[in-house]
Amino acid sequence: MKSAMKKMSLASRFGLLRSDRGSVTIEFVIIVPLMLLILLGFSEVYLYMRAVSLVEHTAFTLADSLGQMTAVVDDPTTGSTDSLGSLWNAATLLAVPNALQTKGGVYITSICDQAMAGCNAAAPGTKPYVPSAPTMAAGTPVRFWQRSAPWTLAAMKSRETATSLLPATWPFRNGDSAVVVEVFYSYTPFSMTMPFWTSAPGTQTIYERVYVRPRAGTALTLVSS
Repeated sequence: MKSAMKKMSLASRFGLLRSDRGSVTIEFVIIVPLMLLILLGFSEVYLYMRAVSLVEHTAFTLADSLGQMTAVVDDPTTGSTDSLGSLWNAATLLAVPNALQTKGGVYITSICDQAMAGCNAAAPGTKPYVPSAPTMAAGTPVRFWQRSAPWTLAAMKSRETATSLLPATWPFRNGDSAVVVEVFYSYTPFSMTMPFWTSAPGTQTIYERVYVRPRAGTALTLVSS
């Protein structure tokens, strides 16, 4: 009798252990993939927000620097701190770890008032005449000059068109000028899981455009190297 009860007790214990082990296995199969999915989601959100933040930082920093300059040297090298080459190099460094040089683009546009003498001249070195007594009359912004980084992707075209150089709310007056910096970056979401998830959302372009008024009060000039 005692032997039979002992066997039943042992059997019940082993059965309980088998039941617990099966329950743990089921919980592991359900919870672990869910946790991994949540972690992956947080990682993707972080990577996207970081990419957007770096694009914004690059555009604002370049615009702030250009706002303090009176002229830019039309030189693709980094021989001068005021050269276009130095500006393109600075953009790639500001965007790290975003690979801006292989997946992005940068445009710099100088704008002046159409009524200013020399404003429509495209030749490097031309400096628009600034009225000695500017008025509060509305000015007409026109593109003085524009340059893009040599590595700018072909699909990334400037959105600074003749009809949309400045926002409608920008107070552009007689003799005014402005500088516009545009930064593009091609971002691929879910890049870590793309080999396994072929239907993941495709590549999208992050874009930032910043307007600044030159501190010197004159249009930013492009000079020959």
